[in-house]
Amino acid sequence: MYHSAANPLIRVALFPILLLFWQYVFGTDLPLLAPAMCAVFLTTTHEPPPFIMVLLMGGILFVTAWLQAVMSGLLIDYPQVYYLFLFGVFYWCMERTKNNAQDVFAILLIVSTAMIAVFTQQKGISVEQIPMALLKNIFIAGFTAYLAYFLFPKGEPLAETVEGPSSDIKYLFDWQTMIKSLIIMFVLVCAIQLNLEQSTIITVIVALIIKDPDPSIGRDYGLRRLLTTYASVLYAVPPLVMSLLQVNIIGTLGAALVSALFMGIHAVEKKASLNSIQLLYTSYVVLVFYGLTSTSISALADDLVRFSSVFAAVLIGIMSLIVLYPKAKKQP
Repeated sequence: MYHSAANPLIRVALFPILLLFWQYVFGTDLPLLAPAMCAVFLTTTHEPPPFIMVLLMGGILFVTAWLQAVMSGLLIDYPQVYYLFLFGVFYWCMERTKNNAQDVFAILLIVSTAMIAVFTQQKGISVEQIPMALLKNIFIAGFTAYLAYFLFPKGEPLAETVEGPSSDIKYLFDWQTMIKSLIIMFVLVCAIQLNLEQSTIITVIVALIIKDPDPSIGRDYGLRRLLTTYASVLYAVPPLVMSLLQVNIIGTLGAALVSALFMGIHAVEKKASLNSIQLLYTSYVVLVFYGLTSTSISALADDLVRFSSVFAAVLIGIMSLIVLYPKAKKQP
């Protein structure tokens, strides 16, 4: 075990990327999920994630994916009814986050619901094997995170853990949760009908921005999401260039790891929050993956398209907050 104050940075910079390249070389049924979730585990707390948390997250993804697979099969000829079912799921998630904006159960359910909906309605992929694949990848991510904590334990925290501010804002009307759910549903349906490559990312970002009862939190999240995606695009350029030049896998891996370390050092120097660092590395993992799988000059253009998608999603989320929360008049 290697003891150093920089261990938290080493963990989050190295292990999600190593897992990404491992799955790229040896193959996987669901690319990206395990490395992205590994980055989430490594930036959620300074200590190893509780084992029950890994079990819970895996169980949530398995059950919700299985239920959606069943419903999509039963309602294959009735897409409107299927979307109504999804609306009910989003409404329930928004209701939970109204009382606790960091509700892990609700956030995971939003992500898995959007992902399965895109698989079934946009890509036409059979989802019979997806629930077990989701469960397996969650456990792979959890195992990798535990291995990282074992090999590089303790160290100085990447950032101070700050409790989110509580909101005293009163709801302007009883249907506010319903309006939020309608916005998420509208974005998802439009993205699927337009056959956008970034349908899942756009839907999830909009949902995460507008879920908080305090609009300032959602606005801040949107701005952080935009800035961290921009930063991750810049740091993903070296491995992308290595991939375009068709350098061997070891050279590309080295460029990705070095860029990830420098990105983390820069984030810590700027005193970025733990949430921002989490966003930074999950975005970076996605960009490095698409760089690996794109061997043409269009890879850079594809990354710009992804950044534009994130930018559009942030704008939609912030505009939704403006509509839902008009500026209150000051009390005399």
